[in-house]
Amino acid sequence: MPVNQTGETILFAIDSGFVEAHVQIEYDGGDADQFAWLVPVPEVPEIEVGSWRLVQSALAGTVPVYGFEDNWMCDGMDPPPSPPSTSGIGFISMPDGGGTGKGPDVISQDVVGAFEFAVLQGGSSESITDWLIENDYAVEEEAPTILDDYIAEGHVFVAFKLRHGQAVEDIHPVVIRYPGTEPCIPIRLTRVAAEDDMDIRALFLGESRVVSTTYRHVEINEAQLNWLSRANNYRDVVTMAVDEEGADGRAFVTEYAGPSDVIDTTLLDSSIYDADDFASAGVLDIAEIMEDQGLMFCTKFGCQYGHELASSLIHEFIPVPEGLEDGEFYSCLSCYATAIDQSAWDKDAFLLAYQERIVAPLQHAAQLLETWPYITRLYTTISPHEMTADPMFAENPELDDVANRHGAQRNQACCGNAMQLPDGRLVWLEQMAGWPAWAGDMPFAERVLEYTGEGAPMELANNAEIIDAQLAAWNGATACDGPGGTGGTTGGEPPADGGGESGLGSTSGDPLATSGAADGADSDPVGCACSTTRTGSMAWAWIAFGIGLVWRRRRAA
Repeated sequence: MPVNQTGETILFAIDSGFVEAHVQIEYDGGDADQFAWLVPVPEVPEIEVGSWRLVQSALAGTVPVYGFEDNWMCDGMDPPPSPPSTSGIGFISMPDGGGTGKGPDVISQDVVGAFEFAVLQGGSSESITDWLIENDYAVEEEAPTILDDYIAEGHVFVAFKLRHGQAVEDIHPVVIRYPGTEPCIPIRLTRVAAEDDMDIRALFLGESRVVSTTYRHVEINEAQLNWLSRANNYRDVVTMAVDEEGADGRAFVTEYAGPSDVIDTTLLDSSIYDADDFASAGVLDIAEIMEDQGLMFCTKFGCQYGHELASSLIHEFIPVPEGLEDGEFYSCLSCYATAIDQSAWDKDAFLLAYQERIVAPLQHAAQLLETWPYITRLYTTISPHEMTADPMFAENPELDDVANRHGAQRNQACCGNAMQLPDGRLVWLEQMAGWPAWAGDMPFAERVLEYTGEGAPMELANNAEIIDAQLAAWNGATACDGPGGTGGTTGGEPPADGGGESGLGSTSGDPLATSGAADGADSDPVGCACSTTRTGSMAWAWIAFGIGLVWRRRRAA
């Protein structure tokens, strides 16, 4: 079972003095007129269409998976049927938010895929919020105060909104590239529109493991995970762990750190998307060529799309005439030739958009994965009152890899069962009962650590003795003496390679067989002025955060 509660996801790559942030936004507002997004940047950035497939493939390849295998220790026992798999996958989307006032300098305005964007520089929080109001944004009352902090630190702002005619389902990743060497998530601005325990997931392509240098690091107590349900309480355990003393609500869990070849690149193949196929095509041929390339498939009953931006592409350049449905129109463009304004057809513009939205993002994604041999995945949940500092990150080549596959072993004795965890601890299970309901003083965090960009971490908290004492008391009252029983023992040899597949099997086969879905929007699937005391050349990257800006429907002139 993939353990994944996705909010906004951001994938970083750093190269040649530039930080590149691929930002995936999940938005549940429903109304495209109420989507907007403001990003603080240290310098004027480059903006381009990102690849949803890259983000989802990276998430799918690094998703934490928890499972167990049964060890039958009592003669004559028949294995029970395997329980159905469960999933804790869901979406956390940034709520609406917003500000008030007049225009700063508009450095540039352009479109990128389904978005319009403007880069704003100079002025004050009042002038920026005035500009937002005049351009159909609304601003939360708290936003100007936070904007002042970023303005004082020399930031410019990029304001995004969906283009006219684009729907919420057309939201796609954007790439924001800017000079710098140190990624950061500008989370302070996020708090004006964030919900409690908002999910943040950050991935880093590079040469070695990445840690946060301004937030703490938590290792969770494996005994708090419900192994019987393949850790479907994983998000709750992480939330409680990062809120414990020492972590204080600002900490990350490392979900994976290791070779980037765990990412399946199948979806990043752009070879079938050839612009030359459209060279001699007229407007009536476009849908058929896109179908030949696997971009769409339409019947009179409706259309299916083989690429996340194929729908917005064809709807923009060949809009469906009023009174017709997508399926009946696109399945036979020639049948409705008289309803199409062929004089408005711009093949050159279509081909540019095709290259920008379909081909180039996949080519760049494949290049990134060919370039960078390592990927780190960090996760946390955080509430608005904890968003007082921006997390910064750095590579630390001295650190070990972190596996994302965790296997336990359930020893089935004649008189009872015991689950042996990957760390070697043993948890005896009550007959006909679920996972133990631990006492309130059972920690959720095993350890809380503080990292710098180099060397070993500083240990701020270690709860191993408390956990062991709790387990000894539990096992002393629960363990049996039948075959496989060990009395009140809390430890032992861990299952074979807790991070490998041998500990992930079940009586019906590998539970990973159900976890192939991408970790994100299509699976039953997080902002940057950082510490002002830091000096030197810093790059700032962001979480995709709706600072609470809402694009109001344009009024008729």
